[in-house]
Amino acid sequence: MNFIDVTLRDGGHQVKFDWIDDFVDSHIRTIIRSPTINFIELGYWKQTSKSTNKFYDLNEIHLQDISDRLNIENFNKFSIMVDCHYCKHDANEYPNKDFGVGLVRVCSRSEDIDIAVKLGESIKKRTGSKLSMNFFNITNYTMVDLERCVKLASNSGADFIYFADTHGTLDLEHEFEKYSDMAALINSYGVTPGFHLHDHSGKAYFNYRQLLKCGFGSTDVSLAGMGKGDGNLKLEYVLPVFESPEILDHLENYRSILQMKPSSYGIISSYFSITDYYALQAIRLGLKPSTFYNKASFIEGINKDNYSKEHLM
Repeated sequence: MNFIDVTLRDGGHQVKFDWIDDFVDSHIRTIIRSPTINFIELGYWKQTSKSTNKFYDLNEIHLQDISDRLNIENFNKFSIMVDCHYCKHDANEYPNKDFGVGLVRVCSRSEDIDIAVKLGESIKKRTGSKLSMNFFNITNYTMVDLERCVKLASNSGADFIYFADTHGTLDLEHEFEKYSDMAALINSYGVTPGFHLHDHSGKAYFNYRQLLKCGFGSTDVSLAGMGKGDGNLKLEYVLPVFESPEILDHLENYRSILQMKPSSYGIISSYFSITDYYALQAIRLGLKPSTFYNKASFIEGINKDNYSKEHLM
């Protein structure tokens, strides 16, 4: 199984993408030594729609700064994320081959798939990096939708094709056959299938245990489950303990930073397979969970993946 550590990137949602340098340096020094973790994902690349802080608006200067501080000679164990909906679509905005970034991941929502695949292909040519095409909100996709994603991505030169359980809804006990068929299709193209598991409903670790049986070869992890909404599959749960004492030291040293804030509202958004932004807004509006449940039950179609404030009014 390949592992991609997404603590700095996805966990950035919990700290407004403003990690302190001491934590970043300790995290990279510790994780980069792991023989089990293949890539460390640093953040989003040159995006400003949600934040102007470093780990949402990464650029070449930031990469060089990390390299200089930690005396890292190359970036082949690092990954960057490109969100097609918000990113720059000019391939020249991405690191050239001289930087040697190991992996670029392009993520796409359903309405951006064709654009995202073409963008991924052009970025791979520009960077010389491995490419992962990531499709999120997948629990609202049909089999036909998923097959289309796989076929398009397989023609882009992708090295990984990832599905993201963005709403934390997935239950591989009930959908094992569906996703084992998808893994087999991806593998048939010579591409590694992967999964990003969220933990809104507490199923991330269970689903992880099913991934190898399904035929998936890669998954994302984050320290203390740091991630958007109610977080991700925990890195410390899946690494062999004999490999991770220093990582556990690092985790305990920074417990004050590595804190998730789970809520009952994420359980409800997960149940209805809707974006957890509804849960966040329900909390801000002071809605009771039972009230939120009733309102969430009426959310349909594209509004499940894209927040529409009218549903909570």
